[in-house]
Amino acid sequence: MRRSLIGGIALLVCLIVAAAIALGAGAQDTAGVPVLAVGDSTHVIVAGATSVSDLAAAGIPAPDELKIPKGVGRYDIVTFNHAALSREIEGGTLLLRVRGTEYLAEVHRMNFEQIDDDIDSYEGRIVGVGESDVLLTTSKNGLIGSVTLNGETFRIEGVEPRARAERSASPLHIIYSSRDTGWF
Repeated sequence: MRRSLIGGIALLVCLIVAAAIALGAGAQDTAGVPVLAVGDSTHVIVAGATSVSDLAAAGIPAPDELKIPKGVGRYDIVTFNHAALSREIEGGTLLLRVRGTEYLAEVHRMNFEQIDDDIDSYEGRIVGVGESDVLLTTSKNGLIGSVTLNGETFRIEGVEPRARAERSASPLHIIYSSRDTGWF
């Protein structure tokens, strides 16, 4: 009886170790990979941040001033080449990388305003993905939007205070997934 108990415990320990190794290998596959990259214009500053100290370690000045939405546990901080991004979007197709996997989105400009204020909104879908949605609003140095893919939503927002963002040619943005929040 004692021998079978020891064998059972040994088997359980082996299973736990194997599961930990498998989970660790899976985590390493996405370490440092941004959750979402929009076009070829995304420059990742910090991938997978979980705290202000991660941002400080990456050299972001005054990271405590950034407007990180409450409840977001993991996020990427990025900048965009806005002129290049606008050209990509205006072409009607946009490359999206979700955790390193490439998707092509077809987007079109929404024409609900009659003024030219350099703020444009686009909507579309990811080619070949039925449950998808792309909504983006661009400006001279800003991007806000969302990408929904297979029930997961990725949000893009500016995070710098207005005065700080206005002084920057490429202000900081946050990208995060609904999986990394407690409120989606």
